[in-house]
Amino acid sequence: MSNIADIVAGSAFVALATINVVVMLEASQPSRNATTKIRLIALHRATGYLFVILFSVMTYSMSQRLVGVGITGDLPIHLVLHIVLVLVLLPLLLLKILIARRYKSHSSLKALGVAIFVISFVLVSIPVFSDLLRSASPGGLALRLATGLLVAACLVQCALALKKRKQLRASTESSRTPEILAPPTQLTDHENRMSPMTLLLAQSEQQTRDTRTLRFRVLGGKRLCAKPGQFLTFEWMVEGQRVPRSYTISSSPIHENYVEITPKRMDNGCVSVFLNEQAKPGLRVEASGPYGQFYFDETLHKSMVLIAAGSGITPMISMLSYIDDLKLTNPVTLLYCVRTGADIIFQNELVRLGTSLPNFKYEVCLSRPDRDWKGRSGRLTEDFVSQHVTDLDSPTFFLCGPKGFMDNAHQILSTLGIAEDRILQESFGEGKQPTESRPGEARTVETVVFIHSEKVCQASTGGTLLELAEKNGVQIPYGCRQGLCGTCCTRVMSGVVQMDVEAGLTAEQKEAGYVLPCVSRVNGLVVVAA
Repeated sequence: MSNIADIVAGSAFVALATINVVVMLEASQPSRNATTKIRLIALHRATGYLFVILFSVMTYSMSQRLVGVGITGDLPIHLVLHIVLVLVLLPLLLLKILIARRYKSHSSLKALGVAIFVISFVLVSIPVFSDLLRSASPGGLALRLATGLLVAACLVQCALALKKRKQLRASTESSRTPEILAPPTQLTDHENRMSPMTLLLAQSEQQTRDTRTLRFRVLGGKRLCAKPGQFLTFEWMVEGQRVPRSYTISSSPIHENYVEITPKRMDNGCVSVFLNEQAKPGLRVEASGPYGQFYFDETLHKSMVLIAAGSGITPMISMLSYIDDLKLTNPVTLLYCVRTGADIIFQNELVRLGTSLPNFKYEVCLSRPDRDWKGRSGRLTEDFVSQHVTDLDSPTFFLCGPKGFMDNAHQILSTLGIAEDRILQESFGEGKQPTESRPGEARTVETVVFIHSEKVCQASTGGTLLELAEKNGVQIPYGCRQGLCGTCCTRVMSGVVQMDVEAGLTAEQKEAGYVLPCVSRVNGLVVVAA
């Protein structure tokens, strides 16, 4: 290549290396939403391929110039250093590509990116600046160009160093911030909870004979910010009455402008019947959330086993779609139990994901198979789990389905030696019914002060704190009503509250005085921050 071509190629080489480092740092910012991260990762991948192509062209050009130079020939020192840097840069590039293909957020990728940038700059600057300085006259264009490139490179290096220093300082300060009194994720976003989203039904799709997927557009310029596996609480208007119900998000939370739910029709469920038979495009509904501690986090859950039954597939399909959207390589195994082949929800989507995700495998088990069924039949057993989950030591197990199914699945995993902290489960249903007093039996009257709502209420023994709040118009978001999801987590300022279940609370929340109103019963005078 000519000198001009060398300068252009060298400048493009360094520019691509710079863009890769900057994009990589931006994509690693925790404040970036999922959509922005996808775009930055795509840009990083594209510039990386261009960088490798240009490196190959420049290496070939350099090898052609060395043709004819004997082994015993005297090579200039700068040319020897040039060759050494090429030999160093080549394995670094291969190593970075291999790690990036296997791990999307490995800690060594940043260090490799910066090292490649530095070596690329030195690699290009040695021949380019030596040629420019040899041919430059004092005050000439070539000398000024060389000086300008050197200054620009120094400025880029300084900017990268300052950016990294700010990130380290921010992470250090955040790690020093006390979190003992902080409520869970859904409670820290208080404004979002108190300001519901308005959703517009845009389309619906029949999944099975009694299950339908509804897609809602998010109106009012708002954006859905959820984690895969969480749910929303809707305020449905059915036959002129407002009926709250919670439904798991079945779409990938990557899509912030719409959300999908997949309700299963229940014979005695007025909302599920309405959504499956009467809901038409144009329907508007208010929803709050998202809520729930049952979700996939790619930084924590490196491999997963999803065990679902019936409509318990909805949070699992959200997780799988999220993994597919981000092109993650986390190993995932799905064990899905249903009654018949006609009850397989998201059957086509599972087939698609089976070919799209390289490390995903699934097995469907029918409890009432027909004659044509070739797969597994029966119920969830220890043998079924052991056969399809060969690694029991590292995955996180997600369980979702009817209570009996999950109790059985939990027992199987415990028998297989799975630690409790690696078993996450989600269920929805009515909580315990309040204890009714017998005729003539004395009823103790308790007093609850909802301090934020400025209401003083009298409660009879046996009812839950959530039921009392609902009767008196005090808004406390809820989900499972079983003390599992943690959605209704509320702080008790003073007084005695007894909980039937504490599974939905962390140790820090318990210590800070938070309770679960859906399974809490008061004793005496209680002051609640609601």
